[in-house]
Amino acid sequence: MTERVLVAVHGNFASAVWWSELLADSPSGWRVLVPTLPGFGGTHHPAGLVSIPAFAAWLSAWLTGRGVGRPVLLGHSLGGAVALELAAQAPETVAGLILAASAPPSGLVTPEENYPVLDLLRTHRPVREASLSALFPSGRPGNFAQYVEDAGRMHEGHYSGNARALAAWRIDPVALRGVPTLVMGGALDTLVTPDMVRATADVLGSRPFILDGVGHGFPQENPAGFREHVTVFLNALPVTGRLETA
Repeated sequence: MTERVLVAVHGNFASAVWWSELLADSPSGWRVLVPTLPGFGGTHHPAGLVSIPAFAAWLSAWLTGRGVGRPVLLGHSLGGAVALELAAQAPETVAGLILAASAPPSGLVTPEENYPVLDLLRTHRPVREASLSALFPSGRPGNFAQYVEDAGRMHEGHYSGNARALAAWRIDPVALRGVPTLVMGGALDTLVTPDMVRATADVLGSRPFILDGVGHGFPQENPAGFREHVTVFLNALPVTGRLETA
């Protein structure tokens, strides 16, 4: 049968739970799939390899196993890097990209002095709660407690490993020419700043959309506003954005 599929990929310390609002109110005419990447939220991480290409390879296999071809990929933060990596490897396999506070194509470097704190997040819930809370300056989502719980259930190699992976990763934006792309960010984001969002949009030949009054977690802070931008982008895709699924 023919159907249109949006695949939403979560960021670091996160899981599919972060997309609960999007699942509850999906864009009309689209099926939303929300995988949890390996080693996140208590999921099994068999290979033990922490890298953006490895996550992209897992996502590709996950989609193939469900018979999904040419989806629109939505990636938040680290999930944006995964979406970019998969699209750069095989741009013909995606119908579009939506980047929400995505790691830039040139990578995202964490200052060395921050690494001890990353490892501390695994075992200290108050530190984890405070760190996650800073992502939502306009207010915590209703299911924030689950975010904190899932962030403490990552594979132990992910806490510093994901930051190292983002620092080591980069793609050539030229590989994404011709892929329709929506680039979004939060005006109050101190992790992926508005200037970084604008730079990403520039190298991808897209227009940046900066949402006022929200931070790094803007898809969860303002799900209605986020969904509105996503819906406009999806509705503007050509008919060839229709996806064949088994």
